[in-house]
Amino acid sequence: MKSRIRSAACSLLIAPLMAQAEPGDVSWELLRPSNTGIPGDYTQVIYIDDDDSPWIAGYIPFWEEGGIAHLEGGNAWRVLNNVDCPQIGQEIGSPRFSDIVRSDDGVMWIGTGRGLLRFDPSQDEWCVTKYTTANSGIAGNSVNALSIAPDGTIWMGCDTWGGGPDGGLSQYDPSTDTWNSWDTSNGLPWWAGWDDVHYVAVQEDASGGYTVWFGSSTMGMTTYKDGLFIWYGSPTPPPSDPLPTGMGGKDPVLPNGDMLLTTDEGIAFRHPDGTYTIVGGYPAGLGSEVAIIEPVSGNRVLLGTYYADVFLWDEGTWTHLGNWGSGNHTYVLTEDSKGAFWAGGIGGASKYENGQWQRYRLTNTGMLDYFASDVALAPNGDVAMTANAAPGTGGFDIMHPDRTWTNANVATYGFGLPWPYPTDNTSAVAFRENNNLLFAPTNNGLHEYDGAGFNELIGTTFDFEFIGFANDGRGWAATDRGVAFMERDDGSWQQFGYADGLPSGSICGIVADPTDPSRVYIGTQFGIANTDGVTWDVIPREAVGLDRDSTGYHFWAFDVADDGTLWLASGMGLYHYDPATGLYDTYDLSNSPLPSDDIHNVEVAPDGSVWISMFDQIFPYPGGVAQLSDGVWRVWSQPTSPLPHNQIWDLESRETPDGYEVWVACASEAIAIISVEGNACVADITGDGVLDFFDVSAFLNAFNADDPIADMTGDGVFDFFDVSAFLNAYNTGCP
Repeated sequence: MKSRIRSAACSLLIAPLMAQAEPGDVSWELLRPSNTGIPGDYTQVIYIDDDDSPWIAGYIPFWEEGGIAHLEGGNAWRVLNNVDCPQIGQEIGSPRFSDIVRSDDGVMWIGTGRGLLRFDPSQDEWCVTKYTTANSGIAGNSVNALSIAPDGTIWMGCDTWGGGPDGGLSQYDPSTDTWNSWDTSNGLPWWAGWDDVHYVAVQEDASGGYTVWFGSSTMGMTTYKDGLFIWYGSPTPPPSDPLPTGMGGKDPVLPNGDMLLTTDEGIAFRHPDGTYTIVGGYPAGLGSEVAIIEPVSGNRVLLGTYYADVFLWDEGTWTHLGNWGSGNHTYVLTEDSKGAFWAGGIGGASKYENGQWQRYRLTNTGMLDYFASDVALAPNGDVAMTANAAPGTGGFDIMHPDRTWTNANVATYGFGLPWPYPTDNTSAVAFRENNNLLFAPTNNGLHEYDGAGFNELIGTTFDFEFIGFANDGRGWAATDRGVAFMERDDGSWQQFGYADGLPSGSICGIVADPTDPSRVYIGTQFGIANTDGVTWDVIPREAVGLDRDSTGYHFWAFDVADDGTLWLASGMGLYHYDPATGLYDTYDLSNSPLPSDDIHNVEVAPDGSVWISMFDQIFPYPGGVAQLSDGVWRVWSQPTSPLPHNQIWDLESRETPDGYEVWVACASEAIAIISVEGNACVADITGDGVLDFFDVSAFLNAFNADDPIADMTGDGVFDFFDVSAFLNAYNTGCP
């Protein structure tokens, strides 16, 4: 689980909080399923951009996180979400996007369960301005539908999330920042208090101007033009043949001006001159299972069901296009300029092209698991993590320096890696120096991913919890208790147990011995063994005074500093132990500001400081993350810091061009990345504190060898920009 990484790979930082960062300053980023790819598997709206790239909205109900992701090429997604943009809101309904329109200036207007959002994707920092009943004239905070009129005003249908008094029809003019809203108290001709508006569309009229069509599931269809409301859902409706009864989808008006409606004679297109063309009824055998209809090019009609079946009506005939998802609800249908169809609902989104559906979900576009328990950092900048989405779906994820992802599970739909193992999670991950990934599918042995496929290293009899490497590259792996394996020179693996010298108790880690490339430390509850597979030198827990057979008097984790001293975590505090002298220092509640002395993880960072996590099992469960640097403690706990959870499952660190990062795997709250400013001189390649010819020579040699230390821009590519960045840093000099 522990590895010492030196990499100039992509630095995953958010902007520092201070204008001029100083050594030791920290900044935070939260890495979560809701901000790395499709932001959730519940999709209510898909917007197709002018270049046919999709914007796919999604949310995750349990965490109430989500937003909208834009496909920016290949499998790279950029996400607007309520984690990185808290202005969207954290209440239930805030990240549930219901409709999107785009004005001529490129601004996207987004209807949500908790307000109207103004979003300008041309800005470097993606966030929103939010309009609610508290700061605007909007009729209700839940914006169900949007439509832009020819005059540039935005019309919206509103109600209140979860039910409430607010609702109605609203018009907003962005050019003047003025609002008009109507409900049953000021003109809306519905029954008093029945103000919810569920759908809205604007249709240009052949005679001039436009008509706003809107309605609800209870009040039926209504129109508004020039101050006049006409209620077609009235108990005594006005004469109309056919009689409009409902809206045909989220975007019912085609570019030719025709609008799709439901009527008392079936589905129909209403033309700008007021005449109708009847499409007719649903496909044979369908009724209440129909979830949505949507017009597409050529005055055709798409239909989606609550079972994810999609049908296309064209020239009088319905054709079944197949099942876009997993047999769940369909909430949105749309089309791109090349004639490909998109569908979304429960289960993400899917694109229909050349007779096939291609799925896009949490499982194949980004981070999969809020409960990632192990993280591994590769020399090339890749980051691997264990991953489980739900019973039956899981494996591992790899995030690359360009923020694209490779997912390994049974639901990647051709975009990721297959998952041939009868399990839905991985227990441990670790990278070799050649960037191959060793991983342990839960209860299914040890395997290696070499970038092309999977190779079995140890059979499926064992459930490995820890993977590590000696500094000579030899692999080690261990189960939770009593079994460890060492990689032999011929690629086979040798098994060890208690009789060979492995200390008793649950295993708590494998760490390379920095003083001997052939040896590792393997820790258990009752001792830490230093071994090369031949000799086993054990440091018992009693060496630091843990001499009681009681809860807490055991080792939970450990790490080894470059000088060969050990940092030992226990339920009684943190110990700094020197094997050469047998002396140790203790850090606990009596001599430190730690909120708990129940220490569960230890990581020695690239600057030599020691990072720990702690969590007390007794209410109110104090814990968090702390750093010990030059005798000074810094502590971060939830909720008084950006740390999302006090219970931590893994800590890892790596160097970056600006200092280093600490990766924090938080129980049920995904991953926090703490970026620490260093005191490094980037151009001082030799590390001697002097900028001279030798640094230039060292850089050029590294550049020609594709050594990550020469990737000055951190983009994983060695090119002119790296040379330019080095020269700029060289000319700037050292601090």
